[in-house]
Amino acid sequence: MGLQPLEFADCLTDSPLFRTKLTEHEKELERTSKAIKTLIQHGKQVFEAAKQLSKAQKTFARDLKEFNFECIDQQTDDEITIAASLSEFGKYISDIEELREKMIEASEDQFVKRLEQFRKDNLGAAKEEKKNFDKQTAKFCQSQERYLNMKTKMNDTQLKEADAQVEMEKRGFYQASMKYVLRLQEVQEKKKFEFVEILLGYMLSWLSFYHQGYEGFEEFKQYDRYLRLLLQKTRENFECTREEAEKLMSKMLEARGSKSMDQSCTMRRFTREGYLYLLEKKALGTTWTKFYCQYKKETKEFYMILYNQTGGKLSEPEQYSLESCVRRASESIERRFCFDVTVKEKQGTMTFQALSDEDRRLWLDAMDGKEPIYHPTSVSKSDDTLLDEIGFSFMNKGIAAIEARGLHEQGLYRVVGVNSKVTNLLKCALDPKKADKVSYEDPSVWETKTITSAIKNYLRSLPEPLMTFKLHEQFIKAAKQESKTLRILDVHKYVHQLPKANFEMLEMMVAHLRRVADRCDENKMTVANLGVCFGPSLMRPEEETMAAIMDIKFCNIVVELLVNHYEKIFKTLPDESDATEGKGNPGGTQNSETALNTSSLSRNSNLANHNSSQARPVSSAPAVGREGGGAWGPTSRIYANQAPVHPSRFARPRPIQVFNPSTERFETMGSTSSSTESLNSSSSKPGFSPRTVPSTPSSTSSYSGGPGPDRPNRRQSHDLPVYGNVSALANRFNLNLGSADAPALNSSMHSTSSLTGSHASLSSSGSKTPRKTVITRYPCKAGHETELSFEANQMIYNVRPSREPGWLEGELDGKTGLVPANYVEFLDT
Repeated sequence: MGLQPLEFADCLTDSPLFRTKLTEHEKELERTSKAIKTLIQHGKQVFEAAKQLSKAQKTFARDLKEFNFECIDQQTDDEITIAASLSEFGKYISDIEELREKMIEASEDQFVKRLEQFRKDNLGAAKEEKKNFDKQTAKFCQSQERYLNMKTKMNDTQLKEADAQVEMEKRGFYQASMKYVLRLQEVQEKKKFEFVEILLGYMLSWLSFYHQGYEGFEEFKQYDRYLRLLLQKTRENFECTREEAEKLMSKMLEARGSKSMDQSCTMRRFTREGYLYLLEKKALGTTWTKFYCQYKKETKEFYMILYNQTGGKLSEPEQYSLESCVRRASESIERRFCFDVTVKEKQGTMTFQALSDEDRRLWLDAMDGKEPIYHPTSVSKSDDTLLDEIGFSFMNKGIAAIEARGLHEQGLYRVVGVNSKVTNLLKCALDPKKADKVSYEDPSVWETKTITSAIKNYLRSLPEPLMTFKLHEQFIKAAKQESKTLRILDVHKYVHQLPKANFEMLEMMVAHLRRVADRCDENKMTVANLGVCFGPSLMRPEEETMAAIMDIKFCNIVVELLVNHYEKIFKTLPDESDATEGKGNPGGTQNSETALNTSSLSRNSNLANHNSSQARPVSSAPAVGREGGGAWGPTSRIYANQAPVHPSRFARPRPIQVFNPSTERFETMGSTSSSTESLNSSSSKPGFSPRTVPSTPSSTSSYSGGPGPDRPNRRQSHDLPVYGNVSALANRFNLNLGSADAPALNSSMHSTSSLTGSHASLSSSGSKTPRKTVITRYPCKAGHETELSFEANQMIYNVRPSREPGWLEGELDGKTGLVPANYVEFLDT
């Protein structure tokens, strides 16, 4: 039940009930006044706390912006983005806190000051009216008592004056009473709208701040999704790296007593290094001082660094030139494991104590001491996993079986098969006597995960990875390039430097992975996931070290580039000008493949056929189907439906291991005659579409016989078309040079006339409409269907002026549209 209404009629009677009602209204006003005062006090506390929170948040945001990631080795693009994410977080927090400060300033004016004003103007006015009412009440009551105390003996004039005085006092009392009642009613009513309006403004200011924060959150959502993908990918890389690191750690612990330190040394520029104790003669005797010593056999440089692990103080290294090293006879000195060293810079001998007898033996061996022990290099790799006919057959059949069953299974190549089944499958598939009996069609015999695991194990157990040890560092450097375009160019170049068998196997595998990635919505195997699965298998380092393990992330990037740009990398030749420009030799005319062949021939004439195979006809992956028409024709995506596996297609003998003294390691070789037969037989098979390459004397010699009906004449170096003003980068990626019908450079041509026609088409189109290539400098999202969306560092081809001022027209991913001119930079042509 609320307050009872105050009637003006009650002011005339001034009854006790009226006075009671008046008291209740006054008490309510007092409670309201105290409540508003409390609201003001607590509101000020809220604003003060918000200011402190904003200050703390800004400090936190500044710390995030200034936080610096220190990563091992060079950072990938993903790691750079992740490292920069903290700065982005700080920016988002700072922006929100700026909004908070504006809200606090506005709310203080709209809330605290207005509430204080409301309390002063309304509650304060009601109190003033109450004072006036109480004053008039007392005055009226006193006047009334005086009037009633007058005697009847007083004359009429006095009585009339008294009557008038009482009447005037009564009128003033009634007027003050009614004004007070009116004021009380006004205050009670104003609470319903004016007071609530003030609080509503307060709420709106805070909710507006929250809404602006929500808008910031909506903007952050896209970045959040992108960053989560990168974090998931980095987590997967970490899992892979941790697993490899644990394996390496276990190997090091197991081999610490038997494996020489040289084989696990990370400082490859030194032949031998480790701790030795030097015998030093003092005035009062001799002492043994601990040194960290390093020896370089090629230059006979010997370094000594005074260092003790417990002290931690590093001194400047002393450098000497070694003259001789002799084992110290046991009977000539009290300590064990000693040997004498003479250097040019000092007279006399320096006596060192090794850490063990084996350690001394290794030092003597490295320094050509008088008692060296030579351990010839042994080849422990199994001959069952070489790139021969059986290996290709296994890969073809395995991939065909996987694709025949469909690429929709989740976790394809991620889910691992049972180890015993995988081992059994590899044992049967790589056995020449049992290979033909292995049936891949029945999933109940060989599960899909068993086949995928067998393929990964086969690639991992090759004596040398598909990407080869020789090119491993080049591929890693390519992945570390700052520009994505440069990465693609370098990987393209190095892939075409691979031996023929490696190239064919790699192309077959990457083509399959491209098809797997195309179904990533079903199998959840994105290109990044496939990179994690196959990076360590296709690019295994020659030496297992922590540095190599940290480079696994770059191996994954190389695999991602191969899969994403399969057509460009495997179906086009690397442009000669790019290869020379990349090395700072624009005047060079030989491409890297020819140079590699020439150097190999000069080193060892017996390896001529093996090296010349690098100038190879490049076909599609053997028996791999493709979608689409063109020179390939409409074919099925399933290997089994395309063509059976022909052993003659890969007719090469099982390679043997031959030691190459120039590289100081074993290399896989085959006979000259067999290689020649293999080239001729593979190039004459129906359906085999070789890719033309610039010929050199070394590459031509590997072919015996003229071209068959299904194999086109290979163009000589002088037959290559001239592209005119088109940039080297455009040539590199086989761009459309102004004609929609111009064939790609790597297209399979079926007659000499088609070669001539393509040459003429390229030359004429290049001379009539020289279109340019640009590289994007900033990301851009299309605002209309006629515009192109792109990211930074992407290449846009066939760029020409547009009718729209400030815009260009170009092609990206097969789509033609408008490009803002100030977002791109033309490449030199």
